[in-house]
Amino acid sequence: MKNIRYYACPSSVKDALALLNSRKYKAMALAGGTLVAKTLPDTVETYLDLKALPIKGIKLQGGNLVIGAGATFDEIDRSKVCRAWAGGIVAKAAAACSSQLVRNMATIGGNIARPHSFNIFPVVLLGLDAKVRAVSGKGSELLSLPELYAASPRLRPGANCLITEVVFPAAASKWKCEFVKLAKTDSSWESYITLFLAAEKRGGRVSKARVAVGALSPRPFLAAEAEKAILGAAGAGPAAFSAELEAVRAGEYRAAAGAALLGRFIASL
Repeated sequence: MKNIRYYACPSSVKDALALLNSRKYKAMALAGGTLVAKTLPDTVETYLDLKALPIKGIKLQGGNLVIGAGATFDEIDRSKVCRAWAGGIVAKAAAACSSQLVRNMATIGGNIARPHSFNIFPVVLLGLDAKVRAVSGKGSELLSLPELYAASPRLRPGANCLITEVVFPAAASKWKCEFVKLAKTDSSWESYITLFLAAEKRGGRVSKARVAVGALSPRPFLAAEAEKAILGAAGAGPAAFSAELEAVRAGEYRAAAGAALLGRFIASL
């Protein structure tokens, strides 16, 4: 970080964006700083600290769970609102992130801002159809995770826009969900595979299935073939998922483990 010449800690999103978009200061925004602070490009001259921004609230809004981008993993884990929404799946995911020291610092916005294989929340957002509110000099808009993680993104959080909140849709609060991080230890940041699994049953049959996969690449993906198999005959889901993981070269262990974890989830429905 020898290239850093300035430090800024704005108290409003407007001021933060002004600094971010200024060619003079060459700023990059950071929240908890648990990862990005270690990988700042040499071109960055201003450390733009977002911790003073009023974007930390957690609330229900029209049935949607709305989490401010500045909320830490620990705050999400301890939130009564998060623990009550969709069986507490969002809080459980937050609790699975690395060590307590990291959870005290890391924020949901920072975890989403830059794609990385071992980030916790992207796979959860993808599985729950959540959207991210991004604010730039041109205004505010809600983006799905695939839009935010496009190959050539128009908006780049921390570089030309800021994430201010994450919106989990009310409809997903009724799904049965499970989050799994398969790792060497509970406190490991790295994981062999992360899974977000969800289903909804109507009339004794699975009417909705969601299988989101993380840790295999910087961008999580939906296992579409596994989801189709579950809707056709729930018992066919694990085999289809194993084949899908093998097709993306996940490896024999991950394919077998993923299929077993999905089978366990289906048995619990």
